[in-house]
Amino acid sequence: MQIKLLKMKIRNFKGIQAYELTPEGETVNVQGDNGTGKTTLYDAFLWALFGKNSTDQSDSKFDWKPLDSQGNELHHLETEVELLLDVDGQEKKLSRMIAEKWTKKRGSIEDTFSGHSTTFKIDDLSVKKKEYTDYLDDLIGEERFKLLTNVNYFPEVLDWKKRREVLIEMVGDITDADVIASSNDLKPLTELLKGKSAEELMKLTRQQMKQANDDIKALPSRIDEVDRSLPDLTGLDRKQLHADYSAKEQLISQYQEDIANIKNGDGQSKLKNDLANKQLEYREALSDYKDQLKEGYSGFEEMLQAKQTEKNELAMQLTEANNKIQQANFNLENVTKEIEATTAEKDRLSKQFFEVRDEVMPSFDEHRTTCKMCGQELPADQIEEIRANYQKEVEKFNQDKATKLEDIQVKGKEKAMKIKNLEEMVEAFEKQKLDINSAIGKLEKGIADLDESNAQIQTEIKSIKDDQTPFEDTELGQKLTKEGKDIQAKIDAGDANHEDDIELLNEKIDIVKAELLLINDDLYKFTTYANQYKRKQELIDSEKEISAHYGVLQTQLYLLEEFTRTKVNLLTDAINDKFKFVKFKLFEENINGGLEEVCEPTVDGNNYSTGLNNAARINAGLDIINTLMDYYQTKVPVFIDNAEGVNELIGIDTQLITLSVSNHKNLNVSAL
Repeated sequence: MQIKLLKMKIRNFKGIQAYELTPEGETVNVQGDNGTGKTTLYDAFLWALFGKNSTDQSDSKFDWKPLDSQGNELHHLETEVELLLDVDGQEKKLSRMIAEKWTKKRGSIEDTFSGHSTTFKIDDLSVKKKEYTDYLDDLIGEERFKLLTNVNYFPEVLDWKKRREVLIEMVGDITDADVIASSNDLKPLTELLKGKSAEELMKLTRQQMKQANDDIKALPSRIDEVDRSLPDLTGLDRKQLHADYSAKEQLISQYQEDIANIKNGDGQSKLKNDLANKQLEYREALSDYKDQLKEGYSGFEEMLQAKQTEKNELAMQLTEANNKIQQANFNLENVTKEIEATTAEKDRLSKQFFEVRDEVMPSFDEHRTTCKMCGQELPADQIEEIRANYQKEVEKFNQDKATKLEDIQVKGKEKAMKIKNLEEMVEAFEKQKLDINSAIGKLEKGIADLDESNAQIQTEIKSIKDDQTPFEDTELGQKLTKEGKDIQAKIDAGDANHEDDIELLNEKIDIVKAELLLINDDLYKFTTYANQYKRKQELIDSEKEISAHYGVLQTQLYLLEEFTRTKVNLLTDAINDKFKFVKFKLFEENINGGLEEVCEPTVDGNNYSTGLNNAARINAGLDIINTLMDYYQTKVPVFIDNAEGVNELIGIDTQLITLSVSNHKNLNVSAL
């Protein structure tokens, strides 16, 4: 479909009282001084169609009524814009007219302004607003029309997310399977992506990594909490406690048997009871002695355990540092590649600069002052005109040359600045690597120092144990052994003469029972310790499993980021193939290696929003409109405001209406 503007009549719109533009479907240039109404023509055109101006403001947001010299609205006027269009060879007339409504209230002699009424016409037939809007929607639609008629709308006004949607709609989205098939490195994603999109899996992976990281951070405090709840087993020997418990039970039985024997008059039983007591005393003294000996190296065992915990922490930090080194290398490689590409572009611009600088305008050909037919010298007025035209050519050549050189210099400086920024990023990454490698060296030395320290502590513990004196060789051990032997000798000799002392034996039984309760409490500490220690081991094992899982997730995230970069390149290439001059940047890489979605038009690597002059912006907009018109199979009139700054417009197969500043005090329309 092709739409052309044949004629536009304007009455009382903004600063125009009455004007008729008649391009007759042809490309024209409208010239005039500032304030003569060039932009108003474009505003009127859009207002007639959609009730909005060229900046997309509705008629409730901009001043469409004529104003007097004091800036006040002029009343009792009708504002109307009528368009005569050529739609695929058929004429179509559209108009929008607004009139003020004045009513006389009861009891008043003057009319009061009460609002506006709008009249819509299609081919001179009045229609309702909905019919008018529906007709335009069926014809082309407001959004699409603005995309195709305004060189600034797509790259400047349209939200960048909607720009991406239009571009992706043009080429069709690239499937995950297409991306994976383009690189063997991405093949592992085939299994990982079953039932999920790459975007969903990346989101899930990041969530899982965050959860794993939170769990890893929380585990040391949970382990520490378990450590604090462990019963203190210092000085306790489980086997010895069980032995003591059994011995005391036997002692109670022995006391009870002694009581029975005393009651039965058996004197030997008392000696046997004394012997049993002495044997128990020996065992208790032996247990106490062992506890005392253990105190000599228990501190070293605690030190050994503390240093092992410290070593485990350093090992985790070493793993994290190695992962950071890998990421820094990856970032450094990407930035280095971008430096190389930008340097090559800067070199190309430098070469182009010298080529343009060395271009020379041919000197004046004196033969041009003679007649080509007869060889006689031309009249003086013709010679003067020829020389004047040559001088204009020289001036235009020099002006064009200066413009080219200035443009190349601007681009070269931008490339140099970009290279400087990238080199600063390289320095930052190199410094990061040095810092990490330094940290790795310190961590490895710390682990080695701990291993050496642990070996020394273990040697010290062994030395202490080897130097300890056996209990039987101590003074107390020898004394208790002798006393036991003396009692045994009396028993063997049958020399027993003891008075019954049942009360004393019962007191001893009570004492031993109380000791049994204490031993039982100490034994329960071992049960509690075992349960808590098991829980601690479960937490430690969980920490190892989560750390391993985190490593798997890191690898998975790297694959997904590579997938995204590959898809970005495929999608960018597919879109940019649709345009002749404009190239779109759809993603930007952050300093941390991640990708951020954007949609920035560029020309020769320069961003539309920051690096192009007005002429380049206009031509970029025309290139975009060319592609959109081909895609939508629709051609409409294109308005170009501030066109005076463009030396040459790129070719476009549709009607152009350029608006240029000139010295004309009234609007001047000419063919372009």
